[in-house]
Amino acid sequence: KEYGDSDPQLSFDIVSGTLLSGDSFTGTLTRESGEDVGEYLITLGDLSAGDNYSITFIGNTLTITPRAITVKAISQSKEYGDSDPQLSFDIVSGSLLSGDSFTGTLVREADEDVGEYLITLGDLSAGDNYSITFIGNTLTITPRAITVKAISQSKEYGDSDPELSFG
Repeated sequence: KEYGDSDPQLSFDIVSGTLLSGDSFTGTLTRESGEDVGEYLITLGDLSAGDNYSITFIGNTLTITPRAITVKAISQSKEYGDSDPQLSFDIVSGSLLSGDSFTGTLVREADEDVGEYLITLGDLSAGDNYSITFIGNTLTITPRAITVKAISQSKEYGDSDPELSFG
């Protein structure tokens, strides 16, 4: 089963011998307790065919696999020179079980010049009970807007042009 799902009905096959007509099994198989990803031994539990039968039980395992979850980084942008925005994501398929949470953070390619930088998984995790599929996105650094104003100049006729400047 996948982490968080209900247990499947535990079942068995008769590998040798037979029940006589009219006889039947009662009770159920059980398994070791635990809900985290791993293997849990299936045991005889209270399964019986009555006092007329001697059951030799061959155990097996119930395997709990990681719960699949897909997250996608949210596209972000900032102006050149500003601090990075907090990188975030959306869950696009699957879900966390109540009480479970994400730890860690997304990261982006390093650089501060204008351009696009890939957002990656970083150390984002939901723990060993989850298998994360990650869809990246980009952080875009846009040019910083500036306005300049020329400083008014004057000259007397015949003089050289003054040095032009701005402020």
